[in-house]
Amino acid sequence: MLSICMVTFSVAATSASANQPPPSSGSSAQQEIVINGVTFTVSESYQFFDWVNAPDDFKYEKLPVKSFTNPNGDTHYYQVVQLPDGNLNWYQAAYMAEAAGGYLASITSPEENAFVFDLVNDDKYFWQFPTYVEGESRHNHYEITIGPFLGGYQPDGSEEPAGGWRWLSGEEFDYTNWAQNLDDGVIDKDPRDNTQPNDSGDRNQRVMGFGEMNLPVPTWGDYMDDVGTYGRERLPGRSYAFIIEYESMPQTVTP
Repeated sequence: MLSICMVTFSVAATSASANQPPPSSGSSAQQEIVINGVTFTVSESYQFFDWVNAPDDFKYEKLPVKSFTNPNGDTHYYQVVQLPDGNLNWYQAAYMAEAAGGYLASITSPEENAFVFDLVNDDKYFWQFPTYVEGESRHNHYEITIGPFLGGYQPDGSEEPAGGWRWLSGEEFDYTNWAQNLDDGVIDKDPRDNTQPNDSGDRNQRVMGFGEMNLPVPTWGDYMDDVGTYGRERLPGRSYAFIIEYESMPQTVTP
């Protein structure tokens, strides 16, 4: 079982427990949450919990920690957390990553991107939009995928779609590997321009992860921040994993 260190958080809302019903997702009220020293304003309906007080219906599997030494000589440690129900959004996953003593993974070089993607290069970590049926009210997303969450975010007020992106770790957002439009009928079956980030539909797509193609890919896409929200039934998609990065090997055992 993985060992981690617990840290202290600042959050302007009550954490969830197994005995608390989910708050209404119809509320427009907001709350502030501080994750890795960054203050976010998010929906009040978002519940935040750590590994100790996670609700009974929240399921996850922590994979073994793997180490990687970047070209600059720094060795960091990475752990995939699989979410079989895909029921955490980016903020909730980032909160739990900090609770584990780390942060959602930053990608600062092609070598690191290849290493991290290799940890999740499997269909089970990528949620796929269902096949569209003519006449249905929902949009046709051409069966593109949403992959594991990474630690990139776009602050409010940034120029869309590509302005201001940052890493939770505070590292420079110099290296990028956003998905590019292919239209090859295999990796990219979406006839729309799928170049990322695109803030598609002006839907405030301000968080990111692997994906946005029809197969698992090491490229990145921007996503709405309520993808996978715990406690909400109707969602714009799910994510089946997130990746924690640690600056040192975690030591303390967690549930």
